[in-house]
Amino acid sequence: MTDNSNIDKDFNIGTKVFLDNEYGVIIDLKIHELSTVIRWDTPKENDIEDWCSMWQPFFDIGGKIINQNHQFKYINDDGSLKDKI
Repeated sequence: MTDNSNIDKDFNIGTKVFLDNEYGVIIDLKIHELSTVIRWDTPKENDIEDWCSMWQPFFDIGGKIINQNHQFKYINDDGSLKDKI
């Protein structure tokens, strides 16, 4: 089991994460509602998931916080879709 004692400190808007071979970024965080929205690095216009109250299962199935210097392929660091060339 992962020690998640610093979850409240580690999870912020802009935190980059990884799960199931997908990279993403937290784009919305409401601690009082236990809601955390991740925008995944895909070319889909609106590929988001709400991990409401589910950070322990996120870690248990292999999710992790990644290096914050990671460069996304399809999205910007704020979760917006990169301009199409």
